[in-house]
Amino acid sequence: MWSARPFNSDTPDPFGKNNDRSSEGVLSAESAKCPSCASNIFYQPEVQGMVCRNCGNIYNPSTLEKIGSLGYTIEHDYTSDSELSEDDKKRHEIICDSCGATMIADEHMMSTMCPFCGSPAIITGRLTREFKPDYIVPFKIDRKTAENNIKKWIKSRKMTPMGFKSKSRLTKMTALYVPFWILDCGVNTDMYGTGKNIKGEMTTVHSVRATATYYVKGVPFDASLKIANKLMEAIEPFDYSGMVKFDNKYLQGFFADKYDQRPTEMMERFIKRMDRISMDMNDTISAKYDEYEPNTTKNFTWMSELNIKYCLLPVWFMTVEFDGRNYQLAVNGQTGEASGQAPTTSAIDKLDGLIRFTRSKWRNVPAYAAAVVIPVLIFLVTFSFNTNTFFYVSLCVLGFIEFLLIIFLAFIYIVSSVADHASNKIHKTVDSVNDFDKAPGMDSYLDTARGTKLSVDEYNYRHELEQDDERKRGN
Repeated sequence: MWSARPFNSDTPDPFGKNNDRSSEGVLSAESAKCPSCASNIFYQPEVQGMVCRNCGNIYNPSTLEKIGSLGYTIEHDYTSDSELSEDDKKRHEIICDSCGATMIADEHMMSTMCPFCGSPAIITGRLTREFKPDYIVPFKIDRKTAENNIKKWIKSRKMTPMGFKSKSRLTKMTALYVPFWILDCGVNTDMYGTGKNIKGEMTTVHSVRATATYYVKGVPFDASLKIANKLMEAIEPFDYSGMVKFDNKYLQGFFADKYDQRPTEMMERFIKRMDRISMDMNDTISAKYDEYEPNTTKNFTWMSELNIKYCLLPVWFMTVEFDGRNYQLAVNGQTGEASGQAPTTSAIDKLDGLIRFTRSKWRNVPAYAAAVVIPVLIFLVTFSFNTNTFFYVSLCVLGFIEFLLIIFLAFIYIVSSVADHASNKIHKTVDSVNDFDKAPGMDSYLDTARGTKLSVDEYNYRHELEQDDERKRGN
């Protein structure tokens, strides 16, 4: 992609604030055209240059001299409005009038509801843009298997309302080919952290910089804005041994989504995920120290040798409507891996409401009543010197109210002392389980044939003498 790290002081400031060439003017997306293909070019902070989203070339912001290229191979022009092929003329678009989602289907496929929002407001029309997938991974998992897998996944969630798990809540599952950009590239990451080696009372503190260079292959990025990125990552990986050149026969009987984003529009997302994959190396770095704390805010990742394929991947997709909210669930149509999001039971919300009450000013009302109002009333009734039935009934009622107030105040005290910690623990557990499953790490996509390089440098170290006995007590 480029031979050196792109961020350096020699690169002109594209906004003309920190260099002497600002008098040349700043090129904008509206005025600057790609010298190679005449498309609009846009400033991309990740490469500190103007990037053409059509051909992938990178240009100096001030001079428009070519300084690099994204280097991905384009099988054909995805953005052109070329005449529809004969195969495309046999297809139609199914558009949701509610959420705007668009699906592609063959002439025999119709839909009664939108799989993305559940709305029945479906409009069918002719195809408006050439449908151009390069590759496709066919379905292997049938509907029954996908439904069973998603039901098992829902049952594994914690503190999920019973109504959410009922079969009637599930909308019709849709077999959907989702558009993906499949990425092969080299990854270069600078990682920073603080390492400590402890010997007796002396601690040696190291400022650590690690540089990792490795290669990944087959990392998928869904190009649909209507599906949560984390959901698609959660059902990875796909087996690309089943990938074939796109053929119309694979689309028959299935729906397909159209891509909403081109690769250059997703560059920041590419880099962020590569940065997350690099974090798997922190375990190797931390093994050198007794204590290690990574500083992820200083990490810097860039890519090289990008090779991108446009592919349709099989997904069984469904929407569950519950309490006015739609929850997206998906099953990998090839491996059967299921994931999604699930709501939590209302009992947690009630617990949170009780905790909020214990912190509000209204909690003082029962305290004042128990400490002042009721004792004063009991005193007045006692010294009224009445001996009739009303006297005894009033005294018993006031005594019972005082007893209840004392019990309630004790309960409030326990809640304020214990429930807050318990609620945080419950939320942490539920959120981690009921949220999308984590994306696969480096092991799933590492190109082992090209090797991995990791160098760790220590500098600016210092020695600290232990100032207290906490560590001794801990040992």
